[in-house]
Order: sequence, then C-alpha cells, then structure tokens
Amino acid sequence: MKVKILLTVVASLLVGFLFAQTDNAEKKVGVLNHPNHILFSPLYFFNGTFMLTYERLFPSGSLRISPSVKLQHIDDYRFTQKEGLGIDLGYKFFLTKRPFRVNFYLGPYALYKSVKVKKAVDKHSSIKTYNTDIYDVVGLGVDTGVKFIFGRFTMDVMAGGGIRYAYLNGRSFDSSYALWYDVDYKGIVPRINLSLGAAF
Repeated sequence: MKVKILLTVVASLLVGFLFAQTDNAEKKVGVLNHPNHILFSPLYFFNGTFMLTYERLFPSGSLRISPSVKLQHIDDYRFTQKEGLGIDLGYKFFLTKRPFRVNFYLGPYALYKSVKVKKAVDKHSSIKTYNTDIYDVVGLGVDTGVKFIFGRFTMDVMAGGGIRYAYLNGRSFDSSYALWYDVDYKGIVPRINLSLGAAF
C-alpha cells in the first residue's frame, strides 16, 4: 500500500514536471508562432496624430515600421491647422536570446515627416486669408523599453531620444524660439510612447 502511494506521488510529480516544461516550451515557441504585431499608440492623439505600428519579430529582436497621419486644428483664435504624413523606422535588439513574455530592448530609430501648417494672416478680418508653410522634419536616435507579449495581446512601453532637424519650405531657418515639441524645433528631443496591439 505504501509503495502504491509512493509510486503515485512520484508519478504525479513527474507528470506535473513534464507538463510544466511542455507548457513553458509551448509559451516560448508561441511567441514566434505569431511574429507579426500591429500596435496602436493612443498617446499621439494628444497632438492630433494617428499612428499605427507594424512589427516583425525575429529571434534576436524586431523590425518596426510606424506610419502616421497628422490632422490638428489648434484653435479658433489663432486659426492654425496642421496636417501631414510621417514614417518612423526602428530596430529593437532584445537583451535576451529570443522573445519571451517580457522583453527588454535597445535600438536605433530614424524618422521623417512632412507637416503643412496653415495660419490666418489677419486673425481679425472677416475675410480670412491664409499663409501655408511646409515643414520637413528628419530625426535619428535611440529607443529603450519593455515589450510584453501575452498570447495574442502585446504591449510596448518605450522611452528614448535623439536629434531632430527641420526645414521650412525646403530651406534651413532659425528656430531659436521653438520648443522641443513644436514642429519647427531643431535639436535634441526626448520621446515616450505606449503602444497596445495584437499578434498574429
């Protein structure tokens, strides 16, 4: 009787151990079974930008492509509108050998965006005339963050920064009074982002 109980306990422990190992292996493999990720960045809504990200996972990291559309009406007093398109490219080097549920990463990024800024020449006139400027913005930098993968759900928390340069109507210009979040800013910029998405 004692031998049966002992064998049952040993068999239960062995089955439990094998199940845990198999489950853990399936979870690790499952991450790469769904290497395509689509993510949405809700924080960009605060400055009138809609951004989606496509990300492709590899054993050592992931390639990221983030197109964006900007449509922003500042206010009725200044009569300013901004609209444009952008593209943000980056590669994430995972600090682990392969993607797991929690992945710390570090990697470079490059961006380009073209933004059309439309301003009223005379804000007090009943008949509005507008002046339109086009800003071309380029940037390079480094991102660091954490990527979470839970089955088909994925989330990314990122902080980084780099150098940004802007051209006004195809020419260089003075941007001494611009702030780091303005479209006409040139210099070192920080950036943060939160992205939510799905894997397939």
